[in-house]
Amino acid sequence: MIENGYAKVGCVRGGRAPWGGALGLVLAMGFGCEGQADPSYRGEPLLTVDGRVEAGLSTGGVEVGVLWLTSDSDFDLVCTGEANASGQPSACAAACGAITCEALEAWDECVSSCPDVTEVLVDVRTPSVPFLTGGVGQTTPAVGEFPAQFSLDILEPPPAEALIGSTTGERVAIGLFAALDPAGAPFRIDLSQLPSYPSWLLGGSESHMLVFSPDGVPEGSLWSQASGLTLEPGFHLLEVLRGEEGEQETRLAPEGAASQVSLRIAPPDSIAWPLLF
Repeated sequence: MIENGYAKVGCVRGGRAPWGGALGLVLAMGFGCEGQADPSYRGEPLLTVDGRVEAGLSTGGVEVGVLWLTSDSDFDLVCTGEANASGQPSACAAACGAITCEALEAWDECVSSCPDVTEVLVDVRTPSVPFLTGGVGQTTPAVGEFPAQFSLDILEPPPAEALIGSTTGERVAIGLFAALDPAGAPFRIDLSQLPSYPSWLLGGSESHMLVFSPDGVPEGSLWSQASGLTLEPGFHLLEVLRGEEGEQETRLAPEGAASQVSLRIAPPDSIAWPLLF
């Protein structure tokens, strides 16, 4: 549910804050929405995420937070397609016009209806590959018994470097929930080094991810075309659904117990890290 321009998930308590700055996270152990005394109280959260921890790995200190993904360029899409009739160009397909990202679905339907078309090839990609190039983690130490249930209070928007623009103007930050070794701070990752993960990355969530947009994601924008979502300004918790063959689909997380984030402490190469696309 969206209230006052912010996604309300689980036990959301308040509030509004100016855009910009860094992400502040206050992690408090507990259940439900009971108030908790905290001498480091920093104000009402923009979003509260409830979760549980699965610990298959013996670790010392653990911090729980968000690994915000970064990119070296604005988001854009290049769409190409080809329709063949037994290996030859199809005159019927040629009449469907030029392929564009905005008309990709209509073009695909048109050429697929051609009686002489035996093969349709469609390719959608960003001009820069890979598009996502790094990540910056922002966390707060776990308080109390760990592993256990946890509540993650997000107090401020993500850092400016995590906001990825697009050629249609909207900006989006993509966050992965992660378990981190506090000795590894500052938490930065170079995605070009994968599948070699930094030693401070102790696990993550396969069930949910976080998206933030300061201005919202309107219908028809590039981020909306790529994700299938339209978003109000603010934070949004996304649930990750997986098919039998490993394909991923994301949707806005439902309210209540179904929105609880599962965080798995395990070797990072064993985590099925969710991505929006």
